[in-house]
Order: sequence, then structure tokens, then C-alpha cells
Amino acid sequence: MVAWAQQASEHSGHGTPQGWRFSWPAGNPIAGREVFIKLECNTCHEVKGEQFPAPEPGKVGPELSSMASLHPAEYFAEAITNPSVVVEEGKGYRAPDGQSKMPSYNELVTVQEVIDLVAYLKALKGEEGAPGHGAVSGPPVGHEGHGGHMAPGGQEPQH
Repeated sequence: MVAWAQQASEHSGHGTPQGWRFSWPAGNPIAGREVFIKLECNTCHEVKGEQFPAPEPGKVGPELSSMASLHPAEYFAEAITNPSVVVEEGKGYRAPDGQSKMPSYNELVTVQEVIDLVAYLKALKGEEGAPGHGAVSGPPVGHEGHGGHMAPGGQEPQH
């Protein structure tokens, strides 16, 4: 009750409580792998240890299997929802307009899907691939009859 009373008094002016920090929610890495497949992230990103088709020539983003230990969950969330904020230079990830070549999927995914996709990326273990490799990994993934990034219903993601 004391903690609640303290939070209530800190919020009485509708300000942010002192020391507050956004905490990224835990997600489901198995569901996140399905989001990875749905968005066809493998078109540009290799995940060593997974059975995804190789990235398409000229559409290569960073290899993702060893990224979990390098970045906090919030970094992945920002890279997914706002890919142009941080673009590694000299790797060909930047488009001629200065933005990231990675398209925005914000109109095509739910918040829960982003949470789960981040959980999948955080669960990758280097060249071992996905968590519980075999249990999490599904059958090999193709491009479901279309090339590039397509959303359900044939919509193109917004760039």
C-alpha cells in the first residue's frame, strides 16, 4: 500500500515518476519466429541455424543469429519500428535518400507481434540458431508464392 501511495503522489501532477524507465515486455519467441516468417525478414536477414532460404542478392541486412548478446530488447524494438534511427554505415544498409533500406512494417503488425519478434531475436544463440532449435524451428520457409516483402492480402509495406 505504501508503494501505491508514493506512486499516486508522484502522479498527482501527471508527471513521470522519478526514476521511471520503460521496460520492454517479455514475449513469446515461438510466436516471434512466426512473425519473422510472416514479414519475410529472411528475404534480407540470414539467421544461422535456421532453415530459411538465403537472403535475396542485393537485399542483405545484418545476419541476426549472434545479435542477441549485443543489444538490449529495446534496441531491437526500435530497429523494427523505426529502422532509420540507427543505420550501420559502410554496409550498404542505407538507401539513396539516407533512410534505412529496411521498410516499415508498422501498419502490418500488432504491438504483440513486435514484442514476440523481439523475444525471438533475443532468444537466438549464435550459430545454434533459434531457441530450442527443432522445437521452435518449423519447416523450411519459402516466399509463399511471391517475391520481396508482402503482407497478407498482397499489401506492400510502407517505405
